[in-house]
Amino acid sequence: MTTYSISSYGTLTISQVLDVGTNIEFLNDAGTSGVVIFTRGAIGTSITGSPGSYTSSAYFGGSITNFLPQSSNYPGLIGDQATIQVFESLFTAMDVADTATSDNADFEGHETFAAQTGNQIIIVNGTAQWTANTPFTLTPNEAQIIDDIAVGLFGTGANTATLDLAFDLRVNPNANDPHPFIDGVFTTFTPVNPGTSGSGGETNPNPCFAAGTRILTTRGEVPVEDLVLGDLLITPDGEEQPIIWIGVRRVENIKAYRRPEAVRPIIIEAGALGDNMPARNLALSPDHAIYLDGVLVPAKELVNWNSIHQDHRANNITYYHLELPQHAIIFAESTPTESYLDTGGRGAFDNDDSPLIQLQPARQHRRDTEACAPLCYAGPQLEAIRARIAARQVGIRLVSG
Repeated sequence: MTTYSISSYGTLTISQVLDVGTNIEFLNDAGTSGVVIFTRGAIGTSITGSPGSYTSSAYFGGSITNFLPQSSNYPGLIGDQATIQVFESLFTAMDVADTATSDNADFEGHETFAAQTGNQIIIVNGTAQWTANTPFTLTPNEAQIIDDIAVGLFGTGANTATLDLAFDLRVNPNANDPHPFIDGVFTTFTPVNPGTSGSGGETNPNPCFAAGTRILTTRGEVPVEDLVLGDLLITPDGEEQPIIWIGVRRVENIKAYRRPEAVRPIIIEAGALGDNMPARNLALSPDHAIYLDGVLVPAKELVNWNSIHQDHRANNITYYHLELPQHAIIFAESTPTESYLDTGGRGAFDNDDSPLIQLQPARQHRRDTEACAPLCYAGPQLEAIRARIAARQVGIRLVSG
């Protein structure tokens, strides 16, 4: 089985019908805003009966997985999207009923009106319906085609979710045809085919420190693997907080993972973030957040393949995490980083058998609402931080040269 992965803020364009068993997975590794675009001809139709009644269905070779709604982190985004370009062409190809001509003319009018006025189709538990106050309704045949298109994209998961199908006018590049194209844009109110990433269904490690990382305690800087429950960690405001839980996870044969980049450590070279920050090379899991400019930035968002990069040599690594009475900032190699925040992921560690909360939105909600500082995955503030890091690296080279 082939799987295409779409990172957050990434776009995948499909231009032909995919082979059977090909899936598209939204990673949602930094919020929820991936996009998949199906161009004309990228979704196929299958006729399973004889003309005279509706007998067609849509397919593209697999299913879309981990299709998630908007994150509360980014109210300006609308969540993962699946766009079908030239939607009316697909609808026409699927309508093989004896009323196809009138159905198509009727639906084209509805579609154009919806694109111009913002009216949308809501698909709830496999039933397509127009939004409230829309001055027309779908015929049973039209509703069936819409549902089959949704099932063609998401499999049977479409029948247990709430999907929002909006229409978008797109200018026709053919100057001889003044009519615009109309695209169908699917988003969701509820997760569709949620899942975990990694080979064999394994979960990605929570934000963690790599073995050997020195943590600031009241007894000095101590390698994370030598810490014990009750050790007091020092926060930026000088408070002393006791360790109440230590998570340990051994990650082996990283190269065999379907997404090795999800577990490979991020290396932040000494001095990359500021003077003596970090004091030595700092190795963190990709999702471990660093406290910069009043926000928590996941290490993976700082990768510049210069002073901050992913360690492609590592194939086995042991990760640790440290929980305090409440989520807080602690110092690792003189760098302010986060302590462990229990969002339901303890079960991913080797030394804890707690049930693992698999539903990403539930875990993300905890992280959004219980973190000690705002999370920053994108936007002007992150770009300013990246620019400062890049300028610092250039400055270091000029001085050393």
